[in-house]
Amino acid sequence: MDFVDIDKNLTNGENMGGIAQTVYFGLHKDVQTFPVKPTEPSTLEDLGKMTGSMLMKPAKRMFSMYLTDDTGEFEIEPVGEKDGKSYVLHLRLFHPGLLPKILGFINAAKNENLVFIVPDNNGQMFVMGDLLRPATYESAGDGAGTSKETAGRRGIGMHFTYKTSNIYEYKGDVPLTPAASS
Repeated sequence: MDFVDIDKNLTNGENMGGIAQTVYFGLHKDVQTFPVKPTEPSTLEDLGKMTGSMLMKPAKRMFSMYLTDDTGEFEIEPVGEKDGKSYVLHLRLFHPGLLPKILGFINAAKNENLVFIVPDNNGQMFVMGDLLRPATYESAGDGAGTSKETAGRRGIGMHFTYKTSNIYEYKGDVPLTPAASS
């Protein structure tokens, strides 16, 4: 693969920060097939994108989660020593309220292996999780609880991480309907 010039290439001038107000999650063990990472890329673009779609096991699916606007962040953190670089992907979000459904989710997710599909505000999507490594819950992110003031933010903050050797865009489907049984 040869290097090429990398120009300022913003589609329609768009480069909005943040993530969408909905992310998608599922159990790592419920994924039947993960999207394919590049194996023999011929261009830099090929080296930056996955092919195929995430497929769930029969009767399994992914789920959507609402987050408060401007509380979601997808962060790419380079880690490692020379000749051993990789990345930790961080997903931080805040879900408003303390209703039983979100409390149940955080109770179930705190020690579970998960996968996420994270859409950003420009329409790009990123997968957190692969065949070997899941996304995991790290902390309450921006906090969780009632807040001190009546004008404070009441709800659940969440911070999930995923460790990966490379970063890829995902253009596949979000499997929101249960996969058909064989």
